[in-house]
Amino acid sequence: MILIALLFWSLLSHAQDSLYHAAELADTLDAVAVTDHAIRRITPVQVMDGKTIERLSEHSVADALRYFSGVQIKDYGGVGGLKTVNVRSLGAQHVGIFYDGVKIHNAQNGQVDLGRYSLDNMEAVSLYNGQKGESLQSAAEYASASSVYLRTRVPVFGDSPYNLKARMKYGSFGTLSPSLRYERRIKGVSLSSELMYLTTRGDYPFTIRNEIEDTTSRRFNGDVHAMRAEAALFARLLGGDFQSHAYWYKSERGLPGPVVRRLSDQYASTDRQWDENAFLQLSWRRSIRRVGFLLNAKGSLDWLEYLSDPVGNAASRVDNHYFQKDLYGSGAVSWFPARWISFNMAFDERWSDLNCDVKYYNYVQRFDSRAALASNLRIGDFTAQASLLYTYIQDIVKGGSEPLSRMVPALTAGWSGGDITVRGFYKTIFRAPTLNDLYYTLVGNARLKPEYARQLDAGFDYAPQISESYGMKLSADLFYNMVEDKIVAMPVKSQFRWTMMNFGMVKGLGLNASWSHILRLGDAELKATACYSYEEARDVTDPEDDYYGGQIPYTPWHSASVVADATWRKWTACMSWLWTGVRYRASDNFPENRLAPWTTTDLSVSRAFEVRGVESRLGLDVNNIFNQQYEVVTRYPMPGINVMFKLTVTI
Repeated sequence: MILIALLFWSLLSHAQDSLYHAAELADTLDAVAVTDHAIRRITPVQVMDGKTIERLSEHSVADALRYFSGVQIKDYGGVGGLKTVNVRSLGAQHVGIFYDGVKIHNAQNGQVDLGRYSLDNMEAVSLYNGQKGESLQSAAEYASASSVYLRTRVPVFGDSPYNLKARMKYGSFGTLSPSLRYERRIKGVSLSSELMYLTTRGDYPFTIRNEIEDTTSRRFNGDVHAMRAEAALFARLLGGDFQSHAYWYKSERGLPGPVVRRLSDQYASTDRQWDENAFLQLSWRRSIRRVGFLLNAKGSLDWLEYLSDPVGNAASRVDNHYFQKDLYGSGAVSWFPARWISFNMAFDERWSDLNCDVKYYNYVQRFDSRAALASNLRIGDFTAQASLLYTYIQDIVKGGSEPLSRMVPALTAGWSGGDITVRGFYKTIFRAPTLNDLYYTLVGNARLKPEYARQLDAGFDYAPQISESYGMKLSADLFYNMVEDKIVAMPVKSQFRWTMMNFGMVKGLGLNASWSHILRLGDAELKATACYSYEEARDVTDPEDDYYGGQIPYTPWHSASVVADATWRKWTACMSWLWTGVRYRASDNFPENRLAPWTTTDLSVSRAFEVRGVESRLGLDVNNIFNQQYEVVTRYPMPGINVMFKLTVTI
């Protein structure tokens, strides 16, 4: 945290000398983007804005994404549980997570734990299926089947050159989370910084009730102690928009593990995890007449310790340390020879390495190069984008795999006339095996093939202009996916020995639909969004298997959500409802593997007030108000009813 502060104050000092003289600066910096004359929004996108985020009774990015159509969140329980996002059942590794336009990367296992990213600092959360339709973007943005964009808040100033916001949260299970955000404007340069601390016991009660079990107990070893510090700088540099962002996160947490009855009638787990993550990223973009430029750079460090020390079984003790470094650079150029066409070229280079003290593990480095070429076309009401992405991956390790090189295409097209937009896309994408998949001791398989995904989508938006006080939008998309050479963990010789293998073909067919509206009546405003998903994702690997054609694990056929928030004078209220239908925990859809449907309802209410001219807001969140007992992942029970009090003071 101290290093972050020193870094940004040094940047700020330099900015006063050079950035201020580089261009004429506005007091309040707005986002500067290259104007794209050739492309419209013709890819399926869902957006949650800052006001809705603030009113939700949710805490992490993963919590907010649950309300998007076509999204499944794997949540292993509680504040400290791992949370990963899966879109249209393609797998977490096929979802790119972008933080202020720069991808969050994990070469070790390919998964990003969204539970560690708070909503308090988010201006908007967006989900794109396929890829964004913009001309100017990095090669990494063409390389995912779906993309989640996290956009942090940009400081906005009034008469005062600074903003200060303090927030305190206190709730069930000993949860306490204070945070402080400070923003400063100095000669046209804007600086923001935020510090957050979280602690919780995580010892919520639960009930597991099914045909063979009816047990009530309490979650153990679910405590979390975490600290997050962020700092960002916004300025005009060399005639363009410059942004830098530094992030630091450190935590210690218990890993409660699955609920499995022991002979001692205890459900406790003793596993612990310590992790520390830091990154610094820089981004600069500028448009000069018909040419746009984008430069991104990022460096990150990840350290993790995992301790498993079962009581009474010293032979099974595990204490492993992992250290990962990552350097990333990206450049993109867009050219608009005419208003109806544009071209984009982008090149990314990433270097990652992983070291750990697991027995027999060899240090490994990965060089990941990507180049993208795209063309955007707009003629009248018709818009199209075609792209080619080339990837070259080389691992430097003893007994490593052969270099991997692939080229994959994507095509997006749409027509927009008045209130209606009709669209469709085809995209081929692949994910390279992670370093754990290839080289993890006794598990990795250096001969793994990349996992291919092919996507087809057709949909429409209907957004009529009804009146100034009422607006609505209806969206629907039909999609078809096919995944080849799926990478899975398979047991060999015994259930205690596993390895990674290419095994399986998965085909998916589904529908995503959403409806939203906004109504304004005097001082009152009501916004509501409803989403529905239907999805078949079936294992069609081998017709001779008993589970051929079965729904893949943890994918419900039906799911739905509703978010409604209202404001009236100084009051705000938000109700959110989630429903997940029947799923199975294995591809053999036998009755014993059936997981019951579940529903949760959350409510958040707050009121603004002033004390001696200081703006404040007091709120109450009640989550799972009907105390639904449910599991997202089998044997990992989720919290029942819980409350959170929130006090926010703004200066």
